[in-house]
Amino acid sequence: MDKIIELADELKCELDSLPLFQEYKRVNELVKNDQELIALKKEIALAKLNHNNELHSELLNRYNNHPLVKNLDVLKKDVYSYLLEVSEIINKK
Repeated sequence: MDKIIELADELKCELDSLPLFQEYKRVNELVKNDQELIALKKEIALAKLNHNNELHSELLNRYNNHPLVKNLDVLKKDVYSYLLEVSEIINKK
């Protein structure tokens, strides 16, 4: 079992060193720390709490169409596809 854990750790290190994964982590941090997006998320939550569906929808649309969020979504899909491919290769063995 130790060998499996060791190989899994090696795989994680290899994945973390790939440009795709590094870019995903970088953009994810940018999204988490962007003051405009943080404020927008608070406004979205407040609109939902106040049952203001129209404002909630408008703010959510603005958040989802922010360039950083859109970039993160694309990267997330690419990372998912890559991990799915890795999983399929592992499961064949």
